[in-house]
Amino acid sequence: MIFSLLIALIAMALVPGVFVVALALRKRFGNSDLQLIGESARVETSLAPNGSVIVNGELWPALSMNGEVIPAQSPVRIVAVRDLSLLVETCH
Repeated sequence: MIFSLLIALIAMALVPGVFVVALALRKRFGNSDLQLIGESARVETSLAPNGSVIVNGELWPALSMNGEVIPAQSPVRIVAVRDLSLLVETCH
């Protein structure tokens, strides 16, 4: 009886945490990633060809579209999302 009560209390304590984690993962890796295509971003760490960009105040791993080196602080445009990284090209 006490063991069952303990299991029930632990389960009730974990449910909110699991819910929050599921929401965070859905926000970060859900369909909203596709809405980033066409958005402007700023290179945070030089893309040579991998690095990171800032999009809408969020840091994302990024890769230059054609393997070119893109220096930090350069403006770029998101052209695709691949394996949780953004493919970007320089803005002309």
